[in-house]
Amino acid sequence: MSTYRFRSTQTNPSARGLEFGRLHADKIRASLAAYQRLFERAAGSPVDVAFWGEAAAGQIKAVSPALLEEIEGMAKGAAVPLTSLAAINARTEILAAVGCTAAKECSTVVHVPSSGAPVAVQAWDWHPELADLWLVWEIPHADGRLTTTVTEYGIVGKIGVNAHGLGILFNILHHEQDGHGIGAPVHVLARAVLDESRNLNQAMLRLASAPVSASTSLTLVAHAAGESAAVSVELNPGGVGYALPDAQGLLAHTNHFLSSPASSHDTEPRNGPDTVLRLDGIRRRARRLHPPHNSGRIDETALLAVLDSHLLGGGATCCHADPALPADSSFDTLATVSLNVQDGTLSAHTGGPCTHPSRTTTSPKENAVLNLKRIDNMDILTRDVDKLVDFYHGTLGLAFHLPYEPDEEWAAINMGNLTLYIFKSEVGEHAPRRTAINEENAPGFDSFAFEVDDLDQAEAHLDGKVEWVVERIEWKHPNGTWYRYRPFFDPDGNMIYITEPHITEVVE
Repeated sequence: MSTYRFRSTQTNPSARGLEFGRLHADKIRASLAAYQRLFERAAGSPVDVAFWGEAAAGQIKAVSPALLEEIEGMAKGAAVPLTSLAAINARTEILAAVGCTAAKECSTVVHVPSSGAPVAVQAWDWHPELADLWLVWEIPHADGRLTTTVTEYGIVGKIGVNAHGLGILFNILHHEQDGHGIGAPVHVLARAVLDESRNLNQAMLRLASAPVSASTSLTLVAHAAGESAAVSVELNPGGVGYALPDAQGLLAHTNHFLSSPASSHDTEPRNGPDTVLRLDGIRRRARRLHPPHNSGRIDETALLAVLDSHLLGGGATCCHADPALPADSSFDTLATVSLNVQDGTLSAHTGGPCTHPSRTTTSPKENAVLNLKRIDNMDILTRDVDKLVDFYHGTLGLAFHLPYEPDEEWAAINMGNLTLYIFKSEVGEHAPRRTAINEENAPGFDSFAFEVDDLDQAEAHLDGKVEWVVERIEWKHPNGTWYRYRPFFDPDGNMIYITEPHITEVVE
C-alpha cells in the first residue's frame, strides 16, 4: 500500500485547517470513531469525549493559539464538533486519564556520525484499527518555512521535520503521576516545536517548559553548519529528563525512561516489559554495524535492518497484531519512518521494517514462510570438468568442498561463503563471452566476484595465468563508497572479477 501525502495550499492556520477538513472529512470522522472506541475500551466504560475535548481545547490554546485555530478550521471543514477534534489531539493525555496502561508506541534509533548528517528511523506501533487513518502532511508557512509530519487524520502533528534541520521522533512513556487531568497535548507540542523552532536550543527550551500530564519521549535530531546532534527529551508530570547518544553516536529509545529520577517511577517495565528487550536488541544490532571507537556513518538501510526483528512477536521492534493478546495490548507497526533533517524531508513506508522496499518485496506472511538465509551454491556447466577444476582449485587455489572424483565428472569447490558446483554437459554451445560493459551483453547471468584485500598483489599473482578482460577499473558511488577491480575469464570464458572494496558511510 502506498503512503498518502497531502500538501496544504493555505498558509493561514484557520484556512489551512478548513481545507484539510473539507478534503478529508470521511477519514477524520473515521478517526474520531476509532478513538471513541479506544477511549472506552481503555476506560472499561463510556467516555464523555466532549468533556475531555473541552479541557483539551484550553490546553491546545496554551501551547499554540495558531494550532487551535487550525483545529477549529478543520472541525468546520469536516463538520464535526471542535471538542471531538480537540480530544483526539490530546489522545495520549485522555488515554492516561482514563487509566490506560497497555498503550505502547514505537521503537526509535538515531545515529550521529563524527561528520555528516544524522540518520534517524522509527517504527511506529499503534492499534491495528488505525492502520488506514494516517498520512504525510506537508505544511507550508507564510514566510516560506515548511513543516512535514507523519500524523493521523484530525491530529495536527507527530513525527516530523522542518526546514531548519530539525526533526522529531516519538515514543510514549508511562509514569506513576500520569493521568491527572489534561496537560499540554504532546502531539500538539511536537507540531508547535516543528513550526516555531529554528534551532535545537529553541526546541529543547520549548519542550522543557511544557506542563504535561502524559509522559512521552520526543527525540530531537538536528543538523546545522556541518554539525549534528540528537537528544531524547523525556517529558513527564514530574519534570524532564534527557538521554544522549553513546560514544559511537548511537541513540535508541523504546517505551521506558532512560533518565533519572523518572526511571524510578516508570510503570512500563511492569506493564510492557518487551520495551527493555527491544531496546537491548536495537543497541546490540546497531553496534555490530561498526567496531568500537568507529563513528563512521551508519546509513538508513542499515538502521532499518536494525529495527527488522520479530523476536518478541507482538512486542517486537517490527510487530504484527498477536491474536492471542487482548485487543488493547495488540499492536501493529503501522509505518516505518526515516528523517532526513539535512534536507528537511522524510519518507514514510506503510507497514513495518520487514516490508520496507530496502528489506524485502514480499509480505511478512510470505517472508516468514520462505525464510531465505544466504546463497548456498552456484553451478557451472562445462564440457571439460577437469580443466575447470585445475583452474579453480589449482590456479586460484580454492579448496574442495567435497572430495573430488574425476570419474564422476563433477566437482564441488569452496568459494568462501558459497559452494561452486561444476557439472559436465555436452548439450549445445557455451553462451558468448561477456564483456566488462553491461550494455554490450545480452540479459542473463553475467559474472561473479572475489573480494581481495590488495588488488595489486592479486593481479601480480594471476598475471600470466589468466586471460584478462580489460585493464583495471575504478568506480565511485556518490555516497563515497568506491571499488577498484579487474575481470578475467576462466578456461570456458565465464567472467570473474577480483574486487578491492572501499566502503565508507560518510556522505559529503
